[in-house]
Amino acid sequence: MGLRMAILATVTGLPGCIWVGPKNPNLPLTRKAAAADLRRMEEFPRPLERPVVVLAGWRSPHAVTNMLESRLCKATSGREQDFLSISYPLSASIESIAKRVVEKVQEKWPNEDEAETIEVDVVAFSMGGLVARLASLPENDEQGRRLKIRRLYTLATPHRGARLASTIAPDSAARDMRPGSDLLERLDHALESADFDLLCYAHLNDRMVGATNTSPPGIDPIWVNGTIALSHFTTTFDRRIRADIARRLRGENSLALGTSEPPRD
Repeated sequence: MGLRMAILATVTGLPGCIWVGPKNPNLPLTRKAAAADLRRMEEFPRPLERPVVVLAGWRSPHAVTNMLESRLCKATSGREQDFLSISYPLSASIESIAKRVVEKVQEKWPNEDEAETIEVDVVAFSMGGLVARLASLPENDEQGRRLKIRRLYTLATPHRGARLASTIAPDSAARDMRPGSDLLERLDHALESADFDLLCYAHLNDRMVGATNTSPPGIDPIWVNGTIALSHFTTTFDRRIRADIARRLRGENSLALGTSEPPRD
């Protein structure tokens, strides 16, 4: 574990020191100010209204999801029992992953209602946002119980498809992330009657998904400038995004002034 964390820190940390792209006037918070705000929240934990589920991206290692969960936990309630991180590095089907997520949530926080889990907030990286949306669908007969989401926060999720999936799609999950896929059309249709709040975050210079793809049609994300390389992956390390999500989970005022269309990918 120590070696994997060291490699992860090196791979994401070096390019994460070089930021490119314009700043978003709707999120004027600097990274330094965000770090200070996160320290303030860590010093004064606050109870959460509901548990939080943290979902991984496509083939994402457990370390990434666990790190995001740990940092959000410290900035909110400070109680590990309020959080559940789920990753699936060997899974190749979004359908099967969605079913597994429901099972994991039910296992940790049992609910007698056979139709749905207890109500949770979800913070999802990349493909995890699509997993959450699929798991929340009430008409999924094969799944049975659905994931009851109150608020869904997605980071660099390919809601409109991933740029990379158009050329490289080695499994069914990747093919489902192609723009215009049957799964994306199904999720967009279901979003019209969804009973959860959706808030999307994006990094510019995201060569894997593309910042303009990180929200469903008709919805704009909260975007910030990204890193010169691996900008897709450094989204989970961005203190500005993490501070804004932590504030919302704590019931505090958001740092963002609103959403807007990214000026570019």
